[in-house]
Amino acid sequence: MDNPLRNDSIFDMYKSLFNNNSDPCFAISINGDFLHINKAAESLTGYTSAEFSSLSYAELIDESQLENTLNSIEKLLHGHAENAELTIKNKQGERIELSIVALPIYKDERTIGIVGVAKDVTSKNYIASLVKEQNKILKMIVSGTKYTLILDEIVSIVENFAKDCLCSVMIADQEAKKLYTASSPNLPDEFIDFINGIPIAPNTGSCGTAAYKKMQVVVEDISNDCLWADYRDIALKHGLQACWSTPVFDSNNDVIGCFAIYHRIPTAPSANVKKLIEEATYLTSLVIQRGLAEEKIHRLAYHDDLTGLPNRRVFADNLKVAITNFQPTCSIRHLALLFMDLDRFKVINDTLGHHIGDELLQEFADRLKHCIGTNGVVSRQGGDEFILLLENVTEEEVRSKANKVIDILSSPFLIGGHEIFITPSIGISMHPKDGDDDVTLIRNADIAMYEAKKKGRNNYQFYNEKFDFQSSELLVLETELRKADITKHFILHFQPIIDLKTNAVTSAEALIRWQHPKFGLISPDKFIRIAEDTGLIIPIGEWVIRKVCQEIKERIRRGFIPINFSVNLSLRQFFDSNLVTTMASILEEEGIEPSYITLEITESMTMDVEKASQILYQLKELGVEISIDDFGTGYSSLQYLQKFPIDYLKIDKSFIQNIVVNKDDYNIASTIIVMAHNLGLKVIAEGVETEEQVEILKGFKCEKAQGYFYSKPLPLDELRLLEEEKNE
Repeated sequence: MDNPLRNDSIFDMYKSLFNNNSDPCFAISINGDFLHINKAAESLTGYTSAEFSSLSYAELIDESQLENTLNSIEKLLHGHAENAELTIKNKQGERIELSIVALPIYKDERTIGIVGVAKDVTSKNYIASLVKEQNKILKMIVSGTKYTLILDEIVSIVENFAKDCLCSVMIADQEAKKLYTASSPNLPDEFIDFINGIPIAPNTGSCGTAAYKKMQVVVEDISNDCLWADYRDIALKHGLQACWSTPVFDSNNDVIGCFAIYHRIPTAPSANVKKLIEEATYLTSLVIQRGLAEEKIHRLAYHDDLTGLPNRRVFADNLKVAITNFQPTCSIRHLALLFMDLDRFKVINDTLGHHIGDELLQEFADRLKHCIGTNGVVSRQGGDEFILLLENVTEEEVRSKANKVIDILSSPFLIGGHEIFITPSIGISMHPKDGDDDVTLIRNADIAMYEAKKKGRNNYQFYNEKFDFQSSELLVLETELRKADITKHFILHFQPIIDLKTNAVTSAEALIRWQHPKFGLISPDKFIRIAEDTGLIIPIGEWVIRKVCQEIKERIRRGFIPINFSVNLSLRQFFDSNLVTTMASILEEEGIEPSYITLEITESMTMDVEKASQILYQLKELGVEISIDDFGTGYSSLQYLQKFPIDYLKIDKSFIQNIVVNKDDYNIASTIIVMAHNLGLKVIAEGVETEEQVEILKGFKCEKAQGYFYSKPLPLDELRLLEEEKNE
């Protein structure tokens, strides 16, 4: 039987296998001319069979691969089969990577050509190379390489893979309003400067628009794209004609930057380049997030997070260096520390809220930096405490700087609709006379600052050794106060308040005294601030109210004419959530008519008008009277007084002391009294010490007065005797 696979059938079979193979197949003569190619080869290269007939294989080979290819051809011609990797260029000039299996063609035991099958491994190699470069970047991230250097490396990789392009990485600012260049090593400097700080907004080139829209923006031709209207001229000037921009996101899908590829010809990205952009953008996101985290950690480690000022750690380091390097040009020059605390800042925080307090600290820090300039180091130590370092200064220069700091606070801060006045207390220590090391200098400046507070605040004090004893005394008093038995160790004195028409005692202000078993009678100016800071003022204040109610109850029982007693509320008491219920309970338990009690608050407690109004109306509903103490020294706007259920204004003694000789104080006191009367309020003048003051106040039609002209604060029995004397 005849063999079905005759010679011509075998030829047809191999011809079919060649022509219909899904992989490119080729046959080349010994001279390098193409004898035959299949459809897959035409599709891969873009050349037709007819065009191949006029081509030499050498014309297709990429220049970089030509020598290696010639070596492989030589081996094939000598009868060796070859597996080779080579790169060709298609008709469009694009590089294609091939894996080729080639065999020699024999005739009469003589090599007459080569036949081969090629596989397109461009994508496979591309991905493998990308993975390799990706791993390189990840290693750089893990090893802690500076993030800007890693971004440069990413740009270099993309420029190498995409060919004939220029790349840029931009990072968004903290508010995500603008983009700033982080890496663009090969873009023209003039172009970089022009687009640096480009807004994240519509129609702001490719990058600004991509970041705004949170999507990739491909501009194939800058010369006629509306997105580039404001940036076209500078781009075209430097030969940039296409730009593909991709936003970079963080893990929360917030834009943190943008990756851009520029071309010098109008063009669109290929599939491989799209894959490249995707990988590059992912890596860029990792790098930028790490960079931002590093910057945040650095800021947290070395700067105050709220104000941006150097923190305690940095300041201490700077101070140590300054002490080590200190070489005074003459004996009167020193290093100086100015330790400052914002007076009554706690009042602002407690009444207006911490967000207002934070904004106040930020604005104060800005004023302070402007005041100091480059002539010193300013740091926030924590809370409302700030410290300045001045080098090579005289005492007079330090005084001038302290006065300047006080002066910058003389104008109010406008925050959240509130007009806020704030003053500083400043303590000053000098090196070398007040300390040889940073710890001692800071401690002594802190001690001097507390002395400034004791002197009335809004002033500065230089450190003095005697302050150490006073500081120790405060610590002792705090310890003793914590151990004190309120019911045994505290007593009340009462300063009478006189009706200026009748000269009778109509009321009295209750003033607490600390009867210490060892130290004797301690005045409130020495322990009230400690009680306020420690929170002990709450139980002490409750005891005062109850004691006053018990005295009123005893007077009624003994048939005395009851008078009104006023009780001061501290800041903590006033804003204590239990104040109203505690007050109501005491009045009910003691069975006292509420109108016999006047609660005194300071003007500064009314800064938060809504909150203060709510508390005052709740107290007023109990039936007590309300008085604003130290009026004229706080922060309230006069227009708000009509919002409060107030019975009395007490004019601060600072306006009364010089009312006879100082025209300004005279006019201020007169204005306050007229204003109060127009609002339906009565007025009490504090600190009255002379008959001349009394006569002026009577002329102003002031209702009441208290002060040493009438009596100092008295024990209860002596107050009763004075009442009998005045009321005869």
